[in-house]
Amino acid sequence: MKKLALVLAALLLLSSVSALADFNETGLPITNETYTFSMMIDDNGLPEDKVMYEIFEEQTNVHVDLQLADYNTQLEKYGIAMSSGDYADVIGGWILGRKDIIDLGMGDQTFLPLEELFAKYGPNIEEVLDLPTVRASMTLPDGHIYSVPYAVSEPEVFYIPYINQVWLETLGLEMPTTPEEFKEVLIAFRDNDANGNGDATDEIPFSGDPVNLSLGKLAGWWGADANSGNTDYQYFALVDGKITFNANTDAYKSFIEYFADLYAEKLIDPELFTQDSDTWTAKGKQNLYGVTINYGAGSVYDNFVEGTPEYEKYGVNAFTPLPVLKGVEEPVFHRSSPGVTLFRTQAVVTDKCDDEKAAIIIRWFNNLYEPDNSEQAGAGPIGVTIEKVSENVYQKIDQSDWSDEKKEKYGWGNIFTQSLCRFKRFEAIELEPDGSEPKPDLEKEKKMELYGPYLNESFPMVWGTSEEDDARASILATDINTYVRQMMAQWISGEVAFNDDAWNAYCDQLNAYGLEELTSIYARSLGEE
Repeated sequence: MKKLALVLAALLLLSSVSALADFNETGLPITNETYTFSMMIDDNGLPEDKVMYEIFEEQTNVHVDLQLADYNTQLEKYGIAMSSGDYADVIGGWILGRKDIIDLGMGDQTFLPLEELFAKYGPNIEEVLDLPTVRASMTLPDGHIYSVPYAVSEPEVFYIPYINQVWLETLGLEMPTTPEEFKEVLIAFRDNDANGNGDATDEIPFSGDPVNLSLGKLAGWWGADANSGNTDYQYFALVDGKITFNANTDAYKSFIEYFADLYAEKLIDPELFTQDSDTWTAKGKQNLYGVTINYGAGSVYDNFVEGTPEYEKYGVNAFTPLPVLKGVEEPVFHRSSPGVTLFRTQAVVTDKCDDEKAAIIIRWFNNLYEPDNSEQAGAGPIGVTIEKVSENVYQKIDQSDWSDEKKEKYGWGNIFTQSLCRFKRFEAIELEPDGSEPKPDLEKEKKMELYGPYLNESFPMVWGTSEEDDARASILATDINTYVRQMMAQWISGEVAFNDDAWNAYCDQLNAYGLEELTSIYARSLGEE
């Protein structure tokens, strides 16, 4: 009955809305007469202070009636609005969650399916959907897309081992290429006062960030893509498009044996599995690490000052990415991301909208995704905070003589509702006020040179096939992931002896925890079943 009533209401409104809007399917303005839609979104400040909305209205002739409140307040208002039925045309920001899209989109279609509107009115949005894994990640099991994608560039590789190149040179060592050579380097770090402080006992050959240790990724040296980051599908991988569990394979077993041997040889930080971030960082600042897993080279070690001999010799930092070591002929490394961070729940169009209003809204978002507008939504208005130099190249305007009031007016929080979806093209460049280009990310280039040939297939983000599957997968994955991490730490640290009997018991316990059932649920979520 609800859907029938909505259809009848849309038919009754269509002619009057059309006459009011005088909608243009292409070009600008979107409507010949001023048209308004409402948007509920979490953000601080006042609607009239969001400077880009006025500029976008001048471009499109579409006014956005912003309903703003801080996150906690707006989350409460959102719940009340959905319960009462008195909600806005568009709901956006962090107040939306995955369950909302499933229940209110795929469930009762309070949120409208948008993929046909994207195809007809949203070429810029389609550009985002065509990025790696994005369309698959945005599409729910019923085949529809209920939200507008929000894409941000992200490295494909992070949380890897970095090796101290100063220590390598000091001891006359070559960069290792195999696990066997790596062990020899760690032994040299342990025994030869590599940091040159006169104490040959304080060096820690290998350590890692305790929050994002991701040690299981190094099973890839032996060919097992045992992703152990804080992500979905821990210890699973896609192999030729099929999901597989890798923390019970012979390759993973080789990884455990190798690192248990390193630990027994006192080549691994004895606090690897017990330290907190402050302890790990403090030891790094004392120049105690030969190799450590972290997000970037400068996570625990101060950068060299440009123009110094150290900078000229080593670059920005003493640490450089350790190559993927070849424990087998074809190692693998877990891809941290497909190159794009995707936020899937930042804007929906509700059933308050008839077809034409929904089309106008999608055209408004599509205009937001135009290259210049994407840049302005983050950096501020062209002619005020930035100038356009050429296609995808912008130059910041010097603000040194600005008043405090002007700086506040065009500050990041007042430029736009920053919790709303948008797309800043990855190729866009922002020049400094003096016209100089930003420094290239040499570390990123180095990581891709070393790791790119070995990266695995990317997982799309999935919504789940049912609440029952989601709930069951959460229980099973928690038990299995906890057990894998626990046994990894106990075996490597020597707390529990590692042998064939222990390994077989471990594999049996994984099955007892429901590994086969979890694999089947994940396969369904990826459309394999």
